[in-house]
Amino acid sequence: MEDNGQMTVYQSLAKWLNGLFADPENGFPPNLEVITDLELVPSLGNENSPGSEVQNSGLFSNPNDRHVQRLAGDWRHVEFKTWYLVRRFASMGERVSAEDFLGKIRRAIQRASRLGIMPRDGRQWRGIEVSGGIFPSRKSDDNKSAVYRIPLKIEYVE
Repeated sequence: MEDNGQMTVYQSLAKWLNGLFADPENGFPPNLEVITDLELVPSLGNENSPGSEVQNSGLFSNPNDRHVQRLAGDWRHVEFKTWYLVRRFASMGERVSAEDFLGKIRRAIQRASRLGIMPRDGRQWRGIEVSGGIFPSRKSDDNKSAVYRIPLKIEYVE
């Protein structure tokens, strides 16, 4: 669905991420959906249960964005977002499963970017990439769940 720039960058990015989960080429379970909240870290204890179709997550801005006006009058934006996902963490098997899941996310983002599959919102998207390491940034007191941090770099012109 093309929205001619009416969507926010957050909305476009969340819709695009949901599209990655929906694409069978990326190897995610069928019907998996990302629940993306803005500027709110997902709470521990709301981890997805095995076989769940919902992935508890949140998307954050970072302060190091760059916006440069080009000679043509349009703007080139390089923005950094942090995507937080809650995953089960209690057993070695759950941690290995989380690492596999997060590796699939990295590969899906790389594949989409390589193939030029970008959000369709009226902006000229130049790229979306995982810009650093993915790791558990916070664990619950009982170690049953962890919030993983995925740094994203996005670039677009409008």
